Amino acid sequence: MSGARSSIALAVFWIVACAPSTDPMRYRLAHSGAHWDVVAGDRVLDDLRPRYPEFFELVLDPSKTQEPNLLRLRDDLEHLPVDRRNFDALNSIAIAYFELNYRAESVRGAGLGYMSQSFRSAMIVAVPWRAYGETEDPRLRDAILDFFEDAGSGEKLGSSSTAPRLARIVSSLERKEQDPLRLQRIHDLVTALSAESSAPD
Repeated sequence: MSGARSSIALAVFWIVACAPSTDPMRYRLAHSGAHWDVVAGDRVLDDLRPRYPEFFELVLDPSKTQEPNLLRLRDDLEHLPVDRRNFDALNSIAIAYFELNYRAESVRGAGLGYMSQSFRSAMIVAVPWRAYGETEDPRLRDAILDFFEDAGSGEKLGSSSTAPRLARIVSSLERKEQDPLRLQRIHDLVTALSAESSAPD
């Protein structure tokens, strides 16, 4: 009987260990595949849309071309003390960046259409770049680096061709960082992003 209980306990342990993390205080979109709404059982977009309904309505509708209001997301991302709202803002920004960046890359070479979408995605990615220098919380800084790593990984649609731009942005974070381990991560990430820029999308 005790052997059966041990087997059940071990099975439960592995189920829990292999299940997707439901901790909201992290970057949640890594390894989501080519898209950016669900990661395994974590329905990221469904979870975040009620928090920022007007923002998502604007950035997810291809027919809308006005600039999204980023002040609330910036304030939430830079909020002190760090809590869930910081990470909700980061993941919302990531979804918006992936959507707008893909839209821009899908019309690359199309003149004003490409320039407009590229400008919108650049405005989005500037928010976590600024926040990195505004916070000293290690979890939030690591989560922001997780976002930049994901954004330049080539996994998301349209992401490989924008890796050189991200490499320059990430490199500029060095002057904001004092921790030697995180500095090394930034160096490694810049190298990886630079390599990704020559890979096919």
